[in-house]
Amino acid sequence: MLHLIINYINLFIPDVYLKNIYSIDLAKMKEQKNIRGIIIDLDNTLFPWGKYFLDDRVLSWIKEVKQADIKICLVTNTHRKNISEIGNDLGIPFFYSRYKPRRKPFRKAMKIMNTAEKETAVIGDQIFTDVFGGNRLKLLTILVCPLSPRDAFGTTHFSRPVERFLISHWLKNGKMKLINSRWPL
Repeated sequence: MLHLIINYINLFIPDVYLKNIYSIDLAKMKEQKNIRGIIIDLDNTLFPWGKYFLDDRVLSWIKEVKQADIKICLVTNTHRKNISEIGNDLGIPFFYSRYKPRRKPFRKAMKIMNTAEKETAVIGDQIFTDVFGGNRLKLLTILVCPLSPRDAFGTTHFSRPVERFLISHWLKNGKMKLINSRWPL
């Protein structure tokens, strides 16, 4: 029974923990990890929560993803009327799914990108949605630090405190490591 509990808890531990999306060496990730597609979260991953402005840094990173010949799909639990505008402005496929971390949104994104599990990465700022969902399908999971301390009410008051506790525990016990340089090394 304890073994099953530990295996379940391990589904919340990311493969990689980085400061932000800009820490990823996309060409190396494609070459070393055979990643052909990225499923990316919106709030606190690409943009600070609730702020959708297309700054040059985000646009440059999306361009770099495309130049590395990696497909990308925006999948968010955030129900925003302007999600289509954001996806169109970024020039990437997108969809809203209130069902992340279920497998269905991840599978839908892989279908859109025409990628298999072993060649798909998930990038997000939450272990309970992005990491858990990606790990359930054995995708490469990349956790990034949230861009803003602000978040949705439920996330701020319920998920984040538990998440901070778990991440702190895993960092202290060597289950996780925050990589402060470009990745992959």
